[in-house]
Amino acid sequence: MQQTIHKNYKIAAYLIFTASAVTLINHFLHYADNIATGTLALETTLLIAILGYFATLGKDWLKWVLTFITVISVFALQPILKEFDTYPVYGILSVIVCVLQIIAMPFLFLAPKESVK
Repeated sequence: MQQTIHKNYKIAAYLIFTASAVTLINHFLHYADNIATGTLALETTLLIAILGYFATLGKDWLKWVLTFITVISVFALQPILKEFDTYPVYGILSVIVCVLQIIAMPFLFLAPKESVK
């Protein structure tokens, strides 16, 4: 029997996938000269996409992992925003990714622990 995933997990998954896509676009725009130098951004994109996949499965532990990653990304915004005059598009897209992750968190925390049957 297939279990039904709560709609909050699905909404959070779409937000997380959108954050992953924006991270990928940000990577290609920022590292257009030398794509190989931004491997950390590609790894981050993959990590966010994997989190989106787990959200589609309705994993309850995901809310804590996403909270931890979002806190780290908020602290990482500080040096990015200091360079905002030099790289404005990079800064704006980084803020958008962080906001999408923050918006996805309440959906994960408001989803019931047990799947809807």
